[in-house]
Amino acid sequence: MPNDSGAPMPDAAFLRNAQAAGLDTSDTGRMADLQHRVALMREGLARIYEIDVAGAESPSAFVPVR
Repeated sequence: MPNDSGAPMPDAAFLRNAQAAGLDTSDTGRMADLQHRVALMREGLARIYEIDVAGAESPSAFVPVR
């Protein structure tokens, strides 16, 4: 949702998490941009979960030998 200047506002939960991570949350414009970028990254990563990797383990996995 935009603020008085028209810039989008990050949601409160995102701001709390960013602040808990030690980020400077005083610039709401930058935080809104960061939230947008994080959302885009999550969308991209969600596609990885669609890839079926069952049985794709390499037969050359490291096995310690004495």
